[in-house]
Amino acid sequence: MTDARTDALARVIERIGLITREVTARGAYPFKALGFGRASMNLLFALSRTDGARVAELAARLGITSGAVTQAADPLREAGIVTSEVSPSDKRGRILRLTADARREIDGFEQQYVEAVAPAFHALSTDEIIQLDRILASVRIAVDQP
Repeated sequence: MTDARTDALARVIERIGLITREVTARGAYPFKALGFGRASMNLLFALSRTDGARVAELAARLGITSGAVTQAADPLREAGIVTSEVSPSDKRGRILRLTADARREIDGFEQQYVEAVAPAFHALSTDEIIQLDRILASVRIAVDQP
């Protein structure tokens, strides 16, 4: 037997899944032809929110090890989508950046994705969307912290 909180959480997860499956069913995402795995795609989207980030920062943001970030970055570097440079503040660290072409492609995809998902949120006011953003940010923070 489940309680009201568990039932509501299951519905929230199901609804989020329905929205994302609707859009991903269209099959379009950046660099699809290159066949990158989920880790590399997650890294691309994390990098799209920065003007470059240290491997350790990306690992913390993605909830994976620095080694896993490096593994995810290797095929992206080989494809010329990501650059890697020595950190000026810590010569042992590396900074990963999207190339200008990769940034344009990801930005275009994200704009199309938001436009495709937006109708699912028409019933919400701007204030409610801002509140939902804050709530989901809290969920992410709770997941990131042990």
